[in-house]
Amino acid sequence: MKVIGFNGSARKDGNTAFMIRWVFDELEKEGVETELYQMGGKKIDGCIACYKCFKNKNQRCSVEKDIANECIEKMVGADGVILGSPVYFAGVTP
Repeated sequence: MKVIGFNGSARKDGNTAFMIRWVFDELEKEGVETELYQMGGKKIDGCIACYKCFKNKNQRCSVEKDIANECIEKMVGADGVILGSPVYFAGVTP
């Protein structure tokens, strides 16, 4: 079993990463493989609602200029996904 954790914080060793690693520690005690993916500082655009991912059924975003497809591949290859995002000014990170 594998779980991928996405750290949406710009701080790779901040509180969000700490909390994801805390969960990972418990999962690893049970023999679960874990991977932490640092998203902060990398480009990712919002969905443009082109529906090509749905029409093509290939689990790929048509926008190739960011990390979306890399993230999708990691999620597809995992049995579980953890999303970590700090809260600034009452909202999650964009």
